[in-house]
Amino acid sequence: MKPKRKTIKNSNRKTAAISFFLFGAIALAAVFTLEFLDYRSGKYSFIFSKLIRLQQKIPAAEKFNRELTAALTGRKIPFDFLKDRGGVSHFKIELPEPLYLPLSKDLRWLVEKNRGLYRLSEVQGMKEQVIYLIQVIFEKKLTHVILISKRLAVQPRPIEMPVTPAARSRTGKAPRLAFIIDDIGYADLISDQLRELGIPLTAAIIPAAPYARSEAQKIHEYGLEEIIHMPMQPKDPANHHPRDQFVLIDSSAAEIQALLQKAREVVPYARGLNNHMGSLLTSNPQAMRRVLELVKGAGLFFVDSKTAPTTLAYSLAREMKIKTFKRDVFLDDEQSYEYSSGQIRHLVELARRNGRALAIGHPFPSTLAALRDAVPWLKQQKVEVVFASALLE
Repeated sequence: MKPKRKTIKNSNRKTAAISFFLFGAIALAAVFTLEFLDYRSGKYSFIFSKLIRLQQKIPAAEKFNRELTAALTGRKIPFDFLKDRGGVSHFKIELPEPLYLPLSKDLRWLVEKNRGLYRLSEVQGMKEQVIYLIQVIFEKKLTHVILISKRLAVQPRPIEMPVTPAARSRTGKAPRLAFIIDDIGYADLISDQLRELGIPLTAAIIPAAPYARSEAQKIHEYGLEEIIHMPMQPKDPANHHPRDQFVLIDSSAAEIQALLQKAREVVPYARGLNNHMGSLLTSNPQAMRRVLELVKGAGLFFVDSKTAPTTLAYSLAREMKIKTFKRDVFLDDEQSYEYSSGQIRHLVELARRNGRALAIGHPFPSTLAALRDAVPWLKQQKVEVVFASALLE
């Protein structure tokens, strides 16, 4: 009889454990469901606002964003723009008094046309200007915060970082900046996204990547510039660098020539190349000179990606009379929209200071989004966006 009682007790414990687990799962599901419903209705949700941080794409808000930047650009009104981690777009606009009323009417009309809510939440009067804080809401969610400074008297235009005489004398033109997008060829249709940005871009294509050939062809058809993104040996021994794809520190001239020839077959319209990885090789003068001799013989230019502070590639290329330039800014050391946006602004500062500047980024969604949103702002900065080849020394 005792074994039977023990079996019954074990069974009861198992049933209780299962019941407790099911009850907990149902309770947790209920909490998640209620939190999600609050989030969808625009109410505060700790889980989806603080822990998971969902960011819903609202088509009407995205359309309004494009139309507002077009309106500001069309009226030649200077503005700055960024999107915070919560997905809220912030516009900062400064304009003279006569332009405020037409813009205000346009702004209200665009919000109403896209079925949003326009809320003038704060007005602050100052001696020489009036500041308006406007909130725009779509689908019960704050999507835009717009700060407008209306100047009441005729004043100088907003102070911009001046173009130094040295910078202008080097170019004879407005400061120039260029963007190289590395690692093209690993995914299909990146070329379409680059074309849609609507600015000169240089695509660096990895020859052995699965979509390298097709992407190279489309980039050429779209009128963009393409270069070879040549894999070179890094310092980290953990990185995989097969000899038939990478230039290694002990690669012979014949091996480098074979890699270069294969790359030019895949990327036939390339006028130059830059290094992919290469922290070890670009820091070795003998190995780098072997590479550059073949680059010069092929009539190509070379861009030093500066993947190591010890790189000698740029200085060697100049010494060997090869057309060259070096990277000034990485757009996406940190893969976030905010970081890339800040780096674009830093690039403009460097271009104004030095006459020209080069950024390198990758086809990450955050990088491409930051570039897309920066285009209208870039057009107002009195700088010229050019292909990388236009910066060569």
